[in-house]
Amino acid sequence: MDTKKIAAVIGAADVVLLVICLIFYLGRDRKGPEIFFNEENQIVYSDGIDEELLLDGVTAVDEKDGDVSDSLLVEKVAGTNGKEVIVTYVARDSSNNVGKASRAFTVASNYKGGDVLPVEAEIFETEDDTVIEPTTEIETESGMESSPSDRETGREEINKDENNEDSIAGANPVLILNSDVITTKKGTAPNWNEVIEIMSDDKDDYNTLYNNLKLVGQVKLNEEGDYPVTLYTIDTDGNKSENKNLIVKVN
Repeated sequence: MDTKKIAAVIGAADVVLLVICLIFYLGRDRKGPEIFFNEENQIVYSDGIDEELLLDGVTAVDEKDGDVSDSLLVEKVAGTNGKEVIVTYVARDSSNNVGKASRAFTVASNYKGGDVLPVEAEIFETEDDTVIEPTTEIETESGMESSPSDRETGREEINKDENNEDSIAGANPVLILNSDVITTKKGTAPNWNEVIEIMSDDKDDYNTLYNNLKLVGQVKLNEEGDYPVTLYTIDTDGNKSENKNLIVKVN
């Protein structure tokens, strides 16, 4: 057998192997389980709560393996504004594909039957005093809601203070999103990991920055709609990342 025939045989074998590998790759299960919550099971979160209570009413279903609820675990609990926590769940199928979902739990006694993502207040230090910008409705001394122009004026002052602070700050955390829209199911808190492309700091790790994520804006998880919010994080030295604007779609 001459060299050309040998090369042709080897080339044909390579093509066959490539096709076989491609078939195995395309046929491989790469989709993680989907996690579902029973909204009738509403509990109030407290320190030291039994994980079984957090898992009550939570199920995981995989397209290939079916019910994989036995693999459910609580991955992390992230505090927000003192009134709610975001609990992140994970489930795994037989192919080691991981599915994640998050849910909000109230930690206060005034739960009204609907999860609402928190509204944070940004605090900026100035030379004279501390300015607080509440992101909920602003009230005047008479108890009436302030006009949009009043709120806009306040925001301009805050932005000036923020720019001054950023010029003095050291190494700020880096927050980069892969999308300006995140979609979540009705009654389920968004999983911010889905839109976070990069989140890093010269000192703090990802988990620390994730737990320090701040949300400016209000999302009513039990009402379908598009909610504009701002997301940022703060490191342990108080350095703040850039604000990232995005839309939370509840459907």
